[in-house]
Amino acid sequence: MTFNSLTYSIIIPTCHKDLINLSLRYISELRLPKQGYEVLVIHNATKDDIASVVASYKDKIPNLRYIYESEDGLMAARHRGAKEAQGSILCYLDDDSFVDKNYLVGIEETFSDNSVVCACGPNLPLYESKPPAWLKYFWTDSPWGAWMGQLSLMKLKNKVMDIPAWFAFGCNMVYRKAVFFELGGTNPDIMPPDMSMYTGDGETALSVKLNANGYFARYNPKIKIRHFVPSSRMTEEYFVKRAVFQGLCDSFSDIRVKHNICPVYNFEPNSNISIPKEPFLKRKFRKINNKLKKFDILKSPAYKEYERIKYLHDSALKDSFAKHREAIFSDKALLEWVLKEHYL
Repeated sequence: MTFNSLTYSIIIPTCHKDLINLSLRYISELRLPKQGYEVLVIHNATKDDIASVVASYKDKIPNLRYIYESEDGLMAARHRGAKEAQGSILCYLDDDSFVDKNYLVGIEETFSDNSVVCACGPNLPLYESKPPAWLKYFWTDSPWGAWMGQLSLMKLKNKVMDIPAWFAFGCNMVYRKAVFFELGGTNPDIMPPDMSMYTGDGETALSVKLNANGYFARYNPKIKIRHFVPSSRMTEEYFVKRAVFQGLCDSFSDIRVKHNICPVYNFEPNSNISIPKEPFLKRKFRKINNKLKKFDILKSPAYKEYERIKYLHDSALKDSFAKHREAIFSDKALLEWVLKEHYL
């Protein structure tokens, strides 16, 4: 099926043929929106035969395109997708993001409101194996629901609502293309190991700019993905590795803020976002219940394991931050890279 015009551009950076094969299988089962859409697979600098995988879905997915991007790094693939996109709505997925059938229907429903410039939905875990007991303690509560940054997971309240833009994680984020370019796109993200010091804060910077400009993310439960979590990511080693990455990101952000290149990373919602209020009795009951649970939790072997891993995680983050800061002041080219106005 083809459309006369395109509104939605689904952009999937990838370097893994097995994952992109699964991702495209889910996309081929999408319920069709009223407006046209395309799917851009951006093959990012690997030798995997992604082209043949994409070709195998040509008859199943309308307006499917394969694009090879030779520049290393996730940001390069995201920006190439934005520049190639024919649609006015950029729908970013990772290759391990498996969409719900109503994904595009939810996006269309959301962007029918012209005030919306950014949207997202639930990033629910698809665990390869049973999660270790300590993992649940890495979930963070917020007025809108729970999230886990280390695995880019999010399960907020089951209703349409306006939320801070930083909840739009890279594995499931949607933007109006005009605003994406107006605000300078995303910053450097995942880089090859030999270029790790050139890592930046990815879509976080874009979220901060959106917030500073009074924008929000419209959360719609229909814009749902299952985020694949392999067994290798539910380990102490991965969480320490993820903390090293975060340390690089935090140092990058801090330097740019100090040089007035971007807004202060204020994670308080702007005035256009209302914070849900918990009913008094429910809040009171929750506090009492938490106090009763506290002593059991402190005795739990799983919680003690969480505390041990969290300590290693936090230590690795601090060390990584310091190493990046040291590298910045000994490498002029690296400092110039960090201080670029934008990376489009």
